[in-house]
Amino acid sequence: MNDRGVSLGDAPRGAMEAPMASEQKSKRRLSRRQILRSGAAALGGTGALLAGATSAPQNQGPAVLTGTQIGRTFRGLVRHDTTLDVQELRLLPIDPRQVVIRSLAVAPCYTIVRGALGTNPIQRAEVPNHCGFGVVEDAGAMVKRVQVGDRVVVAGTAQCGQCYQCLQGRPDYCQLTFFSNAPGVEAFPPFAEMRDGTRVYAQAGIGGISEIMTAFEEYCVPVFSDLPAAELTLLGDQLSSGFAAGHADMHFQPGSDVAVFGAGAVGLGAIQAGRVMGAGQVIAIDPIKYRREFAVKMGATIALDPVAEGDGLVERVRELCRGANDRRFAGGVSWGRAVNAVMARGADFVVEAAGLQAFPPKVEAQPDPTNVKTVQQAWDSTRMGGHVMLMGLTLQPVSFPGAALALLGRTIHPGQQGGLHAMRDIPRYVKLIEKGKIDAKSMITKRYTLENSRQAVQDTADRTIITGVIELA
Repeated sequence: MNDRGVSLGDAPRGAMEAPMASEQKSKRRLSRRQILRSGAAALGGTGALLAGATSAPQNQGPAVLTGTQIGRTFRGLVRHDTTLDVQELRLLPIDPRQVVIRSLAVAPCYTIVRGALGTNPIQRAEVPNHCGFGVVEDAGAMVKRVQVGDRVVVAGTAQCGQCYQCLQGRPDYCQLTFFSNAPGVEAFPPFAEMRDGTRVYAQAGIGGISEIMTAFEEYCVPVFSDLPAAELTLLGDQLSSGFAAGHADMHFQPGSDVAVFGAGAVGLGAIQAGRVMGAGQVIAIDPIKYRREFAVKMGATIALDPVAEGDGLVERVRELCRGANDRRFAGGVSWGRAVNAVMARGADFVVEAAGLQAFPPKVEAQPDPTNVKTVQQAWDSTRMGGHVMLMGLTLQPVSFPGAALALLGRTIHPGQQGGLHAMRDIPRYVKLIEKGKIDAKSMITKRYTLENSRQAVQDTADRTIITGVIELA
């Protein structure tokens, strides 16, 4: 769950090159083929591309032009200069691998609030967010995954199935998302323009808080379900990321001890994964009272206040995970004077989903706004040989003892969308919602219209809601 606020890019748009010439001359574009080719040297490929190792892309022909969609007007929430408000927009031509989507519902992610509500001027107009849900109304000539009329979840991470990362089984790091995310590279051209001709970009090539989205097909997951759009849109990022952390990546075990730091939308997804997968206990940790109470409703067996627990928080988690006995030869762990008396104890699985504080909240504040202390507590709360996933954004350096890294056997899992494989996992989670296993409806604590969508972003920043959904139809 990250702020993918840097716009990514793709091939030139033939028909749009002339009016955009002055804007584009200073930027180097990479074609989709070049991005994928970089996968042969996945670890060092980005540096080579930025150093100019890849030759200039060839013109791939004009964009798709349709008589029914291009030029249509619609409204969207736009961050422009220092303002964030609803603007009338006009749709620009789409790429042959893009689709035009009529948005039905979108849930603003906490990671966008700093960019959306900040007071510093931004260089270009942009529709915020990086996921959404809607119905395909037009598709480029090369699109195969979806077709007109499909209901689609637009996920925050692409899954092309062809790049190095996808072929290594890590579509959560698909190169269409990450390897084009570099300074001076514009992978996603503008998708609309304002009345005065100002070109408007979609954050991460998706945006979402607008009546119309455009997205490359690799971000789209067709959903064959009649579930409400407001529930399905949660699978684009927050809920699916948290649930995938326990289900798709760390694989919570029946009867295991799970601790989740942060009971926002992502953390609650992980808490629900603990419940669905039969964890013995799920410990929720959050300073906000209403979120602790909500976490228990979602499946947590106990909820702790990190402010009240203070420096004793880690020891409290360890004690809760102590186990039924301390007899080493009866499946327990000796808590005697052995060196591992402290280090061996802790949760089997720990998810850090707190994240740094973008703005001072209007509810109880977290103990450390930088989130560094929370990350360290999550590490310390993990048992020897256990698993910890770091999902929250932490911009400051975090240090762990070298000996502990080498000897304690703790596995650190990166938290990029919880290890979600969008095309594989989202349809599974749709079925779990249909069967009542995942509770998506309760996660929606407030609904908005496009007219008050700015308030939805503000409430998300204030942390006065779990998840706000903007309903566009």
